[in-house]
Amino acid sequence: MTTIFEVFIAGKSKEYARQAARAAFDEVDRIERLFNRFDPSSEISRLNRLRPGETLMVGIETVEGLAVAARIQAETTGAFDINYRAARPLTGSVQPNLLSLVGLRMIPGGFEIKRHRGRAGKKALPLDLDLGAVGKGYALDRAVEVLKDWSVLNALIHSGTSTALGIGPGPQSGQPGWPVGAAASRPCPGAPAEIRLLGRALSGSGTEVKGDHIIDPRTGRSARGHLAAWASHPSAAVSDALSTALLVMGTDEVRRFCRSHPETWALVIIPGKKCRIFNANAIAQP
Repeated sequence: MTTIFEVFIAGKSKEYARQAARAAFDEVDRIERLFNRFDPSSEISRLNRLRPGETLMVGIETVEGLAVAARIQAETTGAFDINYRAARPLTGSVQPNLLSLVGLRMIPGGFEIKRHRGRAGKKALPLDLDLGAVGKGYALDRAVEVLKDWSVLNALIHSGTSTALGIGPGPQSGQPGWPVGAAASRPCPGAPAEIRLLGRALSGSGTEVKGDHIIDPRTGRSARGHLAAWASHPSAAVSDALSTALLVMGTDEVRRFCRSHPETWALVIIPGKKCRIFNANAIAQP
């Protein structure tokens, strides 16, 4: 996933914490092998190579990753799209939802995905799925489940600082949650100096490091909605996807989304270093 994962564990011996962290990293590596579109043997790569009408057996991980992507695409009216590379020629029109490209059914031993055929007289829509904007968060969700299997209930795990997920009371007594920062490199009036993750994730997206690397799937051009965006949600996979979508969306779109999703905390920075925070009470602040 071209990033560094780190685990911080509180309340366990050094040796036990090391073993639990190793098991969590192994889970991250396993998810990487499933989702890496540059690996020809990964499930996502094989799915991308399906011809119309062909099917592929996949595991629950790929099903869940695709489900999160399809959900966020629908709820953000297309501001998030893991098929945006293939859909670029279609920009300016209504973007097809992921579920219109592939079908899913449960069969003995797993799940079967089928590449849909085109409608009568039309070619099948192109397919080039990229779970990069949801995969790191999903890997964190899975890694935390492994930590819980090891009875580690107080930990913070992050993927290159772009997404962090905290469980348990945190490292300091009297101050619940794991302290993380948002908008630290882009100071703006009203932005919290620190927030605390207590059974929640925080993800950030912006243009400061990689430039205009995020594409608005609806236009095929670089995102112009916000300079930077952060999203917090109980699911790291969801927060990962949402931080990308919020960067693309306009401020009014973010406001409407958060109004109907009270579990989501959002911070966006607009030109002039002004920031807007939505659902401020959804997270803990010192």
